[in-house]
Amino acid sequence: MDVLTVGRVIVDLYANELHRPLEEVESFSKYLGGSAANIAVGLARLGQRCGLISRVGDDGHGRFLRRYLEESGVDTRFVGTDPRYRTGLAFAAIFPPQDSHVLFYRDPCADTQVQLSDLDLETVLNAKMLVVTGTALAKSPLRETVLYILRGRRRRGALNVMDIDYRPMLWSDPTECVLYYDIAVRMCDVLIGNELEVAFAAAAVRLSGEPGAVGAGRERLVGEDKPPQEELERMARELVDAGASQVVVKLGAQGAMVITPAGRVQAPGFPVKVVNTLGAGDGFAAGYCAGLLRGWPLERCLEYGNATGAIVVSRHGCAPAIPTREELDEFLRERTKAS
Repeated sequence: MDVLTVGRVIVDLYANELHRPLEEVESFSKYLGGSAANIAVGLARLGQRCGLISRVGDDGHGRFLRRYLEESGVDTRFVGTDPRYRTGLAFAAIFPPQDSHVLFYRDPCADTQVQLSDLDLETVLNAKMLVVTGTALAKSPLRETVLYILRGRRRRGALNVMDIDYRPMLWSDPTECVLYYDIAVRMCDVLIGNELEVAFAAAAVRLSGEPGAVGAGRERLVGEDKPPQEELERMARELVDAGASQVVVKLGAQGAMVITPAGRVQAPGFPVKVVNTLGAGDGFAAGYCAGLLRGWPLERCLEYGNATGAIVVSRHGCAPAIPTREELDEFLRERTKAS
């Protein structure tokens, strides 16, 4: 196995009518969703042997997700069917080029119920790469399962990646959120997040165990605005000091940068007409991690991630919007000719 992802797999229901609030939307398109599942599909489309660790409900939505994963080339041996909880849903109102409004139906939810007994631990611990999404830390027993396998892989020197995926609405307690992010971040080699996610992860590492972290909400931890690049670099270096070898900061249309102990590498984005920003980060993560698995230089990994994210935002869905390797290579060839 090249890579395993672990975390959310849900059904996304995206509004077909753009620029309307949910109460005015008349129809939706159904897609596979959830950050871990989207990244898994993306990696499989980009030629990696990829599996997903998660659960679906014993319902029609769960059967749809399992079929989609398998048809996309994702190994589903560790996607269980939960006997009690249903498959999660997310409804999205879409306002291009701005961020969409998402309403989650997932408490309780099947994908939070993964236990160690669901897994062949030797396969999980020996995979070349594990990609954890931060929302996998929000609920037990998935949270403890994730921390256990992160620690086991860390002891073996295996590559752990975290897509920070900070969604405060999925956490019941902000103090728990700070604590568990701090624990998980310190066991990961590569961290990937947008400006506010990197700011949050750095705050979690800095404040966990301190009086200022108790009950601290999002605004108190990261502020209301995106930090300037100089401040982002400082925060990323805090995370490097905590144990990460790479901190990748997604900068939207401006591209992305990666901070390492040796310095900074940056690559510009690709201008496209924005249809839906949901899933751009998952596409980026798939492209960047595919490059890492191939041993590419960091600048090329960033380029691959930026191009994947650009293609995703130009389409309506998320998982179905992620390009194949051939589509991505053609996109890059065309952009190189144009420049």
